[in-house]
Formats: sequence, structure tokens, C-alpha cells
Amino acid sequence: MAFPPVEEIRRTAAEGWIWGYALLQNYHVLYDQVIEGGAPFGAFQFEKAPAGPEGPPSAWAWLDLRAEPWVLTVPQTERAYVLAVHDLDTSYVGFVGSRTTAGQAGHHLIAAPGWQGRVPDGIAEVLRADTTLVGVTGRTAPVEAGTEAAFAAFRGGFGLRALSDHLGRGAPTAAPEPTWPVWREECLDTIEFFAVLDFLLGFCPVLPMEAVLRERLAAVGVGVKPGEFEPGDLPAGAELAIEHGIADGRERLAQARAAHRPDSVLVGTRLELGTDHLTRALGAAIGLHTLPGYAWF
Repeated sequence: MAFPPVEEIRRTAAEGWIWGYALLQNYHVLYDQVIEGGAPFGAFQFEKAPAGPEGPPSAWAWLDLRAEPWVLTVPQTERAYVLAVHDLDTSYVGFVGSRTTAGQAGHHLIAAPGWQGRVPDGIAEVLRADTTLVGVTGRTAPVEAGTEAAFAAFRGGFGLRALSDHLGRGAPTAAPEPTWPVWREECLDTIEFFAVLDFLLGFCPVLPMEAVLRERLAAVGVGVKPGEFEPGDLPAGAELAIEHGIADGRERLAQARAAHRPDSVLVGTRLELGTDHLTRALGAAIGLHTLPGYAWF
């Protein structure tokens, strides 16, 4: 394949690094919790001490939507809570909580991009993700002394089930098990960044708002056949141009961080953040999985 001029490669690498930064940081969490940590996909993991809406997640889960959607079940409760569903690039897909449900029990379908199946009866809403791997983070208020048993019952009312299991039907053919790249912190600073990004793009269908950047990345070999990008196959000068682009991207993120004001909005849905990839990267750098103010209870 014909590669672009080195200056264009450098610009693409800088923009691609900023765009992909949140993806890699979120993969870092997934890797620590699931790949290395051993937590299964599709099962809530609960923290011992809920810290309130502004604190760390009280519960979390990861879902693989490639084979079929998943059903999130919530209980009827007077206790305040919120479950935030986020794409692999940290963009929020939607929020299920005491505000959105008025404390009512219900089933909520989380579906992959392009899913065309029939929505079963009894589903309160459909949350349509833009990536085929998604995360769920939950928060609720700290537990008051003497209410531990009631809190345990409340927590037991939440569940995740594959759609086929929810319907009592046979499961579809499972998606193939990926060869997960080993997470190394230094990959954020080197051309290895784009090898990991190339793998992750296999879970990220091309979105219209990102099509031009995805085409530019493909022109340097990233995302053409996810998981097969090899820096050693780059022509002379291209690897150095990518390294310079990474340095440019890191500098832009550092400048944004230095200019950050506490009242700035750094997280939100894809509609809210649009193509502001630098803000999404800054949100991942400063407070990954922080909730937008309107989602708090």
C-alpha cells in the first residue's frame, strides 16, 4: 500500500493518539479487571463500601455484545442509585437509575451497534451502544449503620443476563475469544499505542462522525485488519513520523490539562461530546468513569 507523506503521517498520528487515548485507558481498566483480574464478562462485581455519586464505582461489569444483547435488571427501590453504561471509548451510552426509573423495577436491553433483533415484551428501554464491548459502572449512597441487611437485599436485586438466557432460549454461537494484548503502561508513549489501538478497533464499528479519521488511520495501516498492525512493516520514515505525532498529541493533552478548570465538562454521551476528542481524552486522563453532573442522584 502507498503511504502518505511523513508530515501527513505525523498529523494523523497526533490526532489518532488523542482520539484513541480514552480507548486505551478504558482498555487498561478492562484488562486489569477482566483479562488479568479474572472477573467474567456479564457479571456485576461489587465494592465493599459505596462512596456516593462523586466517588468511585460501587459496582461494575463488562459486557461483550458481539453475539447478542444483554439485559440489565434493576429492582424496585427507594434507595438512590445510578448505573452508567459506557462505550469502549468512555462515551456514555445511557443511564439507568432512581432518577430515570422513578425507583421502579424493570428490564433494560443493552444492544450492540447494528443489532436488528426484535425487542422482547417487558423491556423498559433499549440502550444502543456504539462499540461491541461496553462497561457498566454503578454508584449508590454510602451504607448507614444498621442498614447492612437492607443494602444487601437491594444489591441482590440487580442482574445481568444474556438475552437468550432472559428469554429461556438457546444461546447463539459465541464470538471468538480475542488474543488480548498485554497491557503495558509504556505503550501510551510509543508506537505500540497504535498496535493496541488497531486491536481495539475490531470492537469499534466506523461511525459517520469518525469516518474521515478512520480512513486516515487506515492509510497508515491502523484498523485495516484489526490486530494485525505491525510497526516493523512500516516504510522508512513512517515509524519516526508516528513517534513525532505521538509526542505532538501528548503535548496537546498536557496543554489541555494545564488549562483545565474544575467546572469544565469533560464527560458525557457521544452526542454531547461529538468530535471533541481532546475533551474525551482529558476526561479519561483526569477522571475516568466520572459521572456528568446531571446523572448524579
